[in-house]
Amino acid sequence: MTNPIPPVDFEAPRVPASGYGLLAAATVFDTGNVTRELGGVRIWPTNCDTGVGTYSAAMCDPDPAVKTPGERAEPVVFDPMVVYAATECAPDQTEEEQLTRAQHLRALHEPLLVESHFAAQLLAEAPSPTYVPDLATAIGVLEEFLGEQGYQGYIHAARRHAAPLSQYRWTNETGAVLRSPLGHGYVFGGGYGSVLGNTLIATGPLYLWRSAPFDHVETTGRHAQAELGNTVYALSERVVTVGYECAIMAVTIGEPTLPGDELFPGENTFPGGN
Repeated sequence: MTNPIPPVDFEAPRVPASGYGLLAAATVFDTGNVTRELGGVRIWPTNCDTGVGTYSAAMCDPDPAVKTPGERAEPVVFDPMVVYAATECAPDQTEEEQLTRAQHLRALHEPLLVESHFAAQLLAEAPSPTYVPDLATAIGVLEEFLGEQGYQGYIHAARRHAAPLSQYRWTNETGAVLRSPLGHGYVFGGGYGSVLGNTLIATGPLYLWRSAPFDHVETTGRHAQAELGNTVYALSERVVTVGYECAIMAVTIGEPTLPGDELFPGENTFPGGN
């Protein structure tokens, strides 16, 4: 028999984005200018020049050192992306209510969408990955690589690796960015899982530019009675550009595999093949 008492309506409260990802690790610039953001960002590196080295201090050295030319690192252009969220409903809700919903959906999913896009970019730009037997070796190799660069960098990894990495103790137990044994920041992106899989990538300093959100809302429909023909459509968008400085390295846990023979199908495919 049908319950004659109607259910109680409950609208779930809005929750914040989870954190611990790219947005927490990067230096964020809120530019406010949508048109300007569409051209991307050119980063002029200051920490990647090659003119460093040593030579003997012996007087009258018969074999004097040849110093490197001291070439400056080349600037790199990072392309933007547009993140959006849309929602549509019958006009029993106001345009303002629908727009608030779209704005919240964009803010909630924006970090994940940006991370997925950026992870694919990292895979395309990194040299072919170094294969290592386990997670501990992966972190060791990346920390050694970052140590050779002379700065504290970031290690990008899927969240599946956070729990096993905790056995090596974070150098900080709280904060938005957990750190490796040598103090490099872990970026456990919620959007990294399906893209990076068992690959971890080290980069230098991270930067993120984002425009002010730009929103649209309209009521559409042809029927004379609004409740029979109209809908309220809301769209919230933002231009986001992510970049990093200096060198990049990738490592993959496990043995090289043939196409179609991966432990995690679709996750161990890299530019140039395996």
